[in-house]
Amino acid sequence: MTETTGTLATIEDVRDLYFPGTPLSLRHLFGPGTRRDKVVAHVMARAGSNRIRDKNIRELHGLPLMAYSIIMAREMGADMVLLNTDSEEYRRIGERFGAQSPFLRPTPLGDDDVSPGLASYYAMRRLLESGYPVGVWIDMYPTSPFRSLRTLGRFMEILRKAGTCVSVGMMPPPARRAYLPGKGDTPIRLDYDESLFFYKPVGTFLGQNLDAERRYWRHYEAVVDPIELIDIDTERDWALAETILENRLFDFGVRLP
Repeated sequence: MTETTGTLATIEDVRDLYFPGTPLSLRHLFGPGTRRDKVVAHVMARAGSNRIRDKNIRELHGLPLMAYSIIMAREMGADMVLLNTDSEEYRRIGERFGAQSPFLRPTPLGDDDVSPGLASYYAMRRLLESGYPVGVWIDMYPTSPFRSLRTLGRFMEILRKAGTCVSVGMMPPPARRAYLPGKGDTPIRLDYDESLFFYKPVGTFLGQNLDAERRYWRHYEAVVDPIELIDIDTERDWALAETILENRLFDFGVRLP
């Protein structure tokens, strides 16, 4: 934990607080003779929000925002859709759409400045220690509601072959010249290889085989449809998503409720 705030900052912090005396790695759970073959789609939806209050359950074109991720996770064939939430209300809403919440997220893991990866690790460990034979873990962020069945099928196929699949969005390269505060009109030059591609992970699909022996390479797959790259963080993002849905500009590949 950080010394100044007591906030959980690392996976080690989560392990020490909730799973004391256990290894950090999951290798001991995947020894010879163990069978863990279930696919879990993990949807993180804590209560509240900074910019849009309770956005995860706010209705977007007739459905709670998080329902889009839950529905598509089920359609892609996940054995379980695990809703990781700290709210009984969110749990009830998620269950209406087929998610399961066998436990609630502890309050310290719901703080604004706690990395989503720590909440994911906690849920993964809880589910494994409950005896559920999860072998593949896929994070699907509820703020990314646009996923087509075709895209998810492509990601699942890559995940089966590579053992990992991380969705990414391409980024424009940085400027060649930049100005620093206090440096007047003298620019600095940024040199980089012209052949490089710049990208960042997006919340569409972050999948991995939990058995390290079955992770053959780390695969990054670009999301090419700009609509699928929409991440709802502001009211402007929300309005854009509403417009897309109202005008039927996106094909999910399935019929939504």
